[in-house]
Amino acid sequence: MRKKIRFTTGDRIFLIIDYIILTIAMLTCLLPMLHVIALSFSDSVSASTNSVLFLPKGFNTLAYKTMFSNPIFFNSFLVSIVRTVVGTAANMILTVMAAYPLSKEDSELRGRKWISLFFIIPMLIGGGLIPNYLLVKDLGLMDTLWALILPGCLPIGNMVMMMNFFRGISKSLFESAEIDGANDFVILFCIALPLSLASIATLTLFQVVGHWNEWFGATIYINNRNLWPLQTLLHVMLTSIDYNSFSAENLSQLRLLSDRSFRGAMIVFATVPILCIYPFMQKYFVSGITIGSVKE
Repeated sequence: MRKKIRFTTGDRIFLIIDYIILTIAMLTCLLPMLHVIALSFSDSVSASTNSVLFLPKGFNTLAYKTMFSNPIFFNSFLVSIVRTVVGTAANMILTVMAAYPLSKEDSELRGRKWISLFFIIPMLIGGGLIPNYLLVKDLGLMDTLWALILPGCLPIGNMVMMMNFFRGISKSLFESAEIDGANDFVILFCIALPLSLASIATLTLFQVVGHWNEWFGATIYINNRNLWPLQTLLHVMLTSIDYNSFSAENLSQLRLLSDRSFRGAMIVFATVPILCIYPFMQKYFVSGITIGSVKE
């Protein structure tokens, strides 16, 4: 029989304050999104007069119809998907391949400390925007998706976390595999990676969100609008809507819309994919981020 927990007056006060703080934090995150969704489904008059709060007024879907009828949004959406998938795959492959050997002891990998220092220094000291731009230009990566993927293909912070995850695995498992004749590649793919699925899923989620939300790189390295990711297009549209990218039919629909409703629809369109992915990976998040933090 489970023993009933008795709360003192101090415990109850702490819980009340805790719930109040968490509720405020939840509303701070939720209410702005509800406002944007309501704005995207509201009519022009209600949106222009700032009378929309958390429920649509003059419900209509004209903003979404106008957006979906313009091929530039679907093109940017596909570019973002390709950039996210390829970029995340490159990040995770290089992260794992760098973290596993660095998780070894000094006796197993000569010069491990110096190699680790080689990775850590760029994380602390960056070259700056202009040297990065000149490097990308000299490598011939301008106006390609590789300009958004290769410069940050090895996230050092994630590599350090992954290295600690591998260090948290019992060394006896590796030693037993070595006695049975397994080499490092067999140990990595058959032992280390299966035991690190939670941490890999967590870091993958970090990279997916990072690639999907990043917009600044394309404004510097890509001049061709057809290669802009969705977030870059969204940033430009939120600053000033380029009416030259719309057809005559789209322009006639935009006259019936408020700019705020149309921009709200773009924000919702750019946010929904990440919101759909996160619930499936949430179960790995807490366990993955704490693996390797406690040592025996």
